[in-house]
Amino acid sequence: MLSLKVPPPVLAIIALLLIYGCVLFIPVWQFEPVWIVAILLVVIAIFIGSLSMSVFANINTTISPFTPQATTQLVTTGIYQYSRNPMYLSLLLLLIAAAFIGGELSAAIVVIAFIITINQFQIKPEEKVLLQLFGDDYRRYCQHVRRWL
Repeated sequence: MLSLKVPPPVLAIIALLLIYGCVLFIPVWQFEPVWIVAILLVVIAIFIGSLSMSVFANINTTISPFTPQATTQLVTTGIYQYSRNPMYLSLLLLLIAAAFIGGELSAAIVVIAFIITINQFQIKPEEKVLLQLFGDDYRRYCQHVRRWL
C-alpha cells in the first residue's frame, strides 16, 4: 500500500503554491526572474510528461499513482530508458521553473521537500510493488536506469 494519499500532480500544485508563498513571505535572497530558463524547463517538462504518459497509453497499462499493482507491463523503453520516473521528473522540472520565475532562493526548500516527499512516500512504495510484480527484470532495470535522471 502506498504511503502518499495525495496524487503527485496535486502535491505539485501545493508545492507551486508554497513556492509562491516563499516569494511573498520568505524573501531570503531575491533575484531577477530568469524567464528563458523557466520557459525551457516548462517545454522540457511537457515533452517528458507527454512522452511518458503516451508510452503507458500505448501499452494499455495504468498511470495511476495509487494502483501500481495494476501495472501490466514493465516499461523500459523510450523515455523510460533514461529515467524510471519521468512523470515525476516532469513535475519536478515545473517546480524548478516556478522557482526561476519567482526569483526567490527560499523556493529551493520547497523543491527539495517535493523530491524527498515523492521519493519516500510514492516512489519507494511503487518500487516495492514493481519488484514483487516483475522480480529480477525490475531489479536489473533499476541497476541500469536512475530513479530521476
